Amino acid sequence: MNLFLLLLSLVSGPIESAAHDLHISYGNLGVEGSTAVLQVRVFKDDLAEALRRMEGLEVVQMEVSPEIDRLFLRYLQERFLLEVQGAVLEGRIIGSGEDELDREPVWWYQVQFEAPEAIQSARITNTILFEIFGDQSNVLRVVKFPQEDRQAFFFGPGEETHDVTF
Repeated sequence: MNLFLLLLSLVSGPIESAAHDLHISYGNLGVEGSTAVLQVRVFKDDLAEALRRMEGLEVVQMEVSPEIDRLFLRYLQERFLLEVQGAVLEGRIIGSGEDELDREPVWWYQVQFEAPEAIQSARITNTILFEIFGDQSNVLRVVKFPQEDRQAFFFGPGEETHDVTF
């Protein structure tokens, strides 16, 4: 599995972004056998606002902690659905942290999903931050290992769900 995560990070490479006011998230989903690993990058202040609103809190301070991870996982389960054979897979966080994207602070998460058998197709719904920004866009690259077949998807208003076949 560590080799799989390493390969996912190598094929994802750096992503350039326009100004933060574009309201965009970037994700990579690596699929191998019955395992899928999502790495998603969201502007830090936007994610903090989404978690704050979800919980009805005054403020959310992004940090690597079990409490923030729990909040994010709950948010993700409502906003990113990975369906395999009609069943929504539950994710578990395997990593998180802060980074920069064009000098803007971003927060990233790695989330692992397990299906009962090898993933041959999936339905993906990605509405991360749609409840906050009317112009939110989410870009997701999907890579099937070991052959490294790649597909890219754009999620926006009216394009919340895509079907993927390997």
